[in-house]
Amino acid sequence: MNPQQPNIHRFFFSEADRLLLASHLLNFGVWEFEFNTSRLIWDHKMYEIYGVAEENFGYTIDDFRKRVHPEDLPGTDEAMKNIMYATTPLFAQFRIIRPDGDIRIIKGNVTCIRDIANQPVRLIGINHDITDQQRIQSKIQDQNDRLKKIAWMQSHEIRKPVANIMGLLNLYDICQSDLQHTQLIQYLKESAIELDAVIKQIIERTKATD
Repeated sequence: MNPQQPNIHRFFFSEADRLLLASHLLNFGVWEFEFNTSRLIWDHKMYEIYGVAEENFGYTIDDFRKRVHPEDLPGTDEAMKNIMYATTPLFAQFRIIRPDGDIRIIKGNVTCIRDIANQPVRLIGINHDITDQQRIQSKIQDQNDRLKKIAWMQSHEIRKPVANIMGLLNLYDICQSDLQHTQLIQYLKESAIELDAVIKQIIERTKATD
């Protein structure tokens, strides 16, 4: 008695159903590519991510490729070739250009579904728009860099005029002549102006982190 062969189509639809369910929960798009028809299928979220109306989509790989940022297209093409030989899902990050010119950052992965002869049948993939997440991370990094500069200024630049003022005050106690007192007062004023300028810089840098 021959062992029962796995139902590849039932496996595929089960996999697709799970991805579609996850897409609603995690806010990412699901796509499929059929090798026998060369047909690319997107769910509604994919159209939303790419800013494309369904009636303007041709259901081909070229329709996807022309929306990928030119600088990222070679890497995307390479990933699509590699998935045909991969035994595990492949992950990629690339940019797309929407019809209105808006550039979005996409994180995606793709899995190759094979038949019992180990030949590719379909590709199933997901796309997640991480543009806003990347912008937030970039803003946080920029703020961290600014705070590091502020900390450096506090620990180095402020100490110099403060040390000058303290030293001049000590000299003031020692000096006796009016001329020496006048010179020390002038030096104190210069150090105070220097300190005030540094403090203003810190205030401005602090405002920039808001």
